[in-house]
Amino acid sequence: MNQAKILFFGDIVGALGRKGVIQALPELKAELQPDFIIANVENLSHGRGISAKALKELDAAGCDAYTSGNHVWQNQVGLACFSDEQWKDHLVRPANIFPNYPGRGFTVISKNKKSFLLLNLAGQLFMKEEAEKPFTFFDRTFKEHHDLPIVIDLHAEATSEKEAFAHYVDGRAAGVFGTHTHVPTADAKILSGGTGYISDVGRCGGHDSVVGFEKNAAVKRFLEPEEKAYDPTPEGPIEVDGVLLTLDLDSRRAISLDQIRKILDN
Repeated sequence: MNQAKILFFGDIVGALGRKGVIQALPELKAELQPDFIIANVENLSHGRGISAKALKELDAAGCDAYTSGNHVWQNQVGLACFSDEQWKDHLVRPANIFPNYPGRGFTVISKNKKSFLLLNLAGQLFMKEEAEKPFTFFDRTFKEHHDLPIVIDLHAEATSEKEAFAHYVDGRAAGVFGTHTHVPTADAKILSGGTGYISDVGRCGGHDSVVGFEKNAAVKRFLEPEEKAYDPTPEGPIEVDGVLLTLDLDSRRAISLDQIRKILDN
């Protein structure tokens, strides 16, 4: 059977999240032997967007490609990475929002004669950004690229929307990984049509935190009327959440989806 293993990390939050992924990867690569390593990086640089420096750290650790989300545009300096030769073919952003903004929404990732299409989509429920329905965007993408396995990062708030989308694409997509809420869900499974699914992969960042951000500032935000940005957790134990998708490249269906969660000392 012609198989590929894809190791996917949930949203990496700031320097602590990057440190956790870099520390965990040698052991994970030895144990799991993934063919591809993917990470969501919308909170990579101090919790707000991306930067070339931070992406280079993950490149050096062995990451092959990156997805993002609606917060990636908060760091204007990092937007140049979407057109940089080093990342433009391996860095995607939600395809169905901000169509005139920099970046591409999907790309083909290839290595060692194995290939799949990586697609990044945003949900609509409880999201501030106006978005095309991820359902209809997927239909168009599948029509043009149905000859490749399709792995989707669905960056969305509502678990109902994520689960409904997964059933909609079941049998057509190889995997649907929910991101954005930074808390791992206990529902990793293979749907009846062969699509691997999890509502949220989780985060790579502070374990003693509120979704990877400094807990006291996050609590204060709920008590005061002014909404202020807060910083990632700077220290303490690190939570590293991910999934390992094993797929059949010939049938373009999932074989297994295993959840990964490590708590590392810092």
